[in-house]
Amino acid sequence: MAGSDAASKLFDALNDSYDAFIDGVRAANDRGHRISTALIEQAQEGQRETVRLARKWAEAPLDFLNFYSSLVEASTEAQGRALETTRQWFGEFDETQKETREVLQRMTNANRAAGEAVTEIARGVFTRASEAVQSVGRSVSEGNGRRAARERARAAEASEAEATTES
Repeated sequence: MAGSDAASKLFDALNDSYDAFIDGVRAANDRGHRISTALIEQAQEGQRETVRLARKWAEAPLDFLNFYSSLVEASTEAQGRALETTRQWFGEFDETQKETREVLQRMTNANRAAGEAVTEIARGVFTRASEAVQSVGRSVSEGNGRRAARERARAAEASEAEATTES
């Protein structure tokens, strides 16, 4: 029964370890999706800003002052988007560190529980094996004792039979 409990603990620990690993992979996948989505949105916004500038220039190609003002504004917005993207990357990196620590802690705890369960299983196996060897040893020694007694009995019978045939 104890072996069954230990085996159950082992398999539960293996599941816990694997679940922690899968949760980490899932979190990394979600993080990658968020970063990719942000990059796509930033690229799309930059492309739209470029088209707005081109349209403004096409409408009034000689209005340099107004175009320059629009160009500075677009440049400022692009820098803001770049800073926002960088801020998001650092935020995601911080989350990555926290999640990695958590996943490693969960996996370590699960592996420790698995190791304890394996130790418990091994103890049970060795205890049962030792008891079986001792039982076989007792049987063999008892069997040898019986054999010796049977051989003595046969020898006694044989000597009695010889004594009766001689008389």
